[in-house]
Amino acid sequence: MDSKDNRLGLNVERLQKIGRKVSRLLRKECKDPIEAMYVLKAILYLLRCELSEAGVVLGNEAQLDAELTSMIDKAMKKSE
Repeated sequence: MDSKDNRLGLNVERLQKIGRKVSRLLRKECKDPIEAMYVLKAILYLLRCELSEAGVVLGNEAQLDAELTSMIDKAMKKSE
C-alpha cells in the first residue's frame, strides 16, 4: 500500500501474499478460528493505538473501512 495525498494505492498481489503468510501463521499458532479472530482484532486495536501515538488521526474509521473494502473489491475484479 502506498499513501500519497491522503489517497491509498493498493498492490493486491502484495496484500494477498502477506495475507497468505498471516493465515498460515494463524493456523499454526491458534487453537481454532475463533482464537484467530481474537488475535486479528487485538492486532488491529494495537495498530490503531500505534497510529494514535504517532499523531495519525482516523476521522471516520467506518468510512475508511468501507472505502478500503470497495478498493480491494474493485482491484480483485480487475485481476480476475
